[in-house]
Amino acid sequence: MSSVQKENTKPVVGLVGLGAMGKGVALNLLSKGYDVVGFDVNSEALRWLESQGGKTSPSLRQGAGSVDILISFVVNDAQTESALFGQDGALESLQSHALVVTCSTMPPSYVQSLGKRLQARGIGLVDAPVTGGQVGAHAGTLTIMAAGHPVHVACVKPVLETFGKSVYVLGDEPGMGSQMKVINQLLCGVHLAAAGEALALARRAGLPLDTSLEILKSGAASSWMLGDRGPRMVRESFDDITSAVNIFVKDLGLVVDAARQSTFPAPIANAAYLSFLATAAKGWGALDDSAVFKHYSQINAE
Repeated sequence: MSSVQKENTKPVVGLVGLGAMGKGVALNLLSKGYDVVGFDVNSEALRWLESQGGKTSPSLRQGAGSVDILISFVVNDAQTESALFGQDGALESLQSHALVVTCSTMPPSYVQSLGKRLQARGIGLVDAPVTGGQVGAHAGTLTIMAAGHPVHVACVKPVLETFGKSVYVLGDEPGMGSQMKVINQLLCGVHLAAAGEALALARRAGLPLDTSLEILKSGAASSWMLGDRGPRMVRESFDDITSAVNIFVKDLGLVVDAARQSTFPAPIANAAYLSFLATAAKGWGALDDSAVFKHYSQINAE
């Protein structure tokens, strides 16, 4: 198998998805001297990349032929499928030595299948979902959960390390990284829902929310989600969006589905999923995910 990187040269990196996460990744890649070719349906995002020193292409199919590593930061499996196999998909023009890296949160079963489909076309897949959010993408401190053929992982690891502080290798088969991301999202969603429930109960009891939050953060009850999202719940500042309620509806849906496929009941994850689903059903799906507090507050008011 040929390497994606010639001696003493850096691979050309294609980046699909120039949203909040993708922009931070692009900046880190460019700052480390990588040539970046960006793809996005938003023309403003493409102009932004060009202003930062990156390159763009009129179409994904046309531009993919010039890249060695194609990294996808799209929203989900449907967008991944379109980016690779759609009418303007990259697969038809990717070079035989190219590697695809998927960083989206997707069903492990889909990623497993994708790896086999790409392998049949002579293309390697590295399954590399991330955690750390928009802040981590811009700071280059994401945690990356990688899985794939050891040669493929070794080829892409220097690229991943430009935007990831920690790159963990979980196995040789695509899908194992996504399985780890599902477990990560289980805890994130449960911690966030629990923070909303606790603070809503504090409000119902007549306690001062700001003081209640400080007390909860100071001891064993604290969590990263409580510390990050709790202040937004206290201020009820749900329009300052870093991650929307709908994202956790999607992610916890993946958790529930993966648990069901493993014949694992996951009752706490299911409860958190229903809380985010109820929040979205009330018309708050596009708000910051801390708006799950609104759902619990409304329940307490009834």
